[in-house]
Amino acid sequence: MVIWEHIIDPENHPEMEECEEKLEETIRSGRRTQDQLNPQKYRYTQAFDDLPFGNTHIVAIVLCRFKEGKSGQPIPNNYVVTAYQKVMS
Repeated sequence: MVIWEHIIDPENHPEMEECEEKLEETIRSGRRTQDQLNPQKYRYTQAFDDLPFGNTHIVAIVLCRFKEGKSGQPIPNNYVVTAYQKVMS
């Protein structure tokens, strides 16, 4: 998974390496808010009790787009742009 490798790269968010399942849960059932400037961009947040470094939430930024299929029908092309941990109240 190329995007996952980008997220956990040591220069990005290596703290996420052990949190792939939590990221999936965040996208499935976390709080979702739509970006006001880009309606295709969503921010998902989910609280967890067992994150390292005192972090309380996982945050995922997802772009929801479509590409054109062979017969012209729209095909979802959604992907995680980034994900990270954060202290939130």
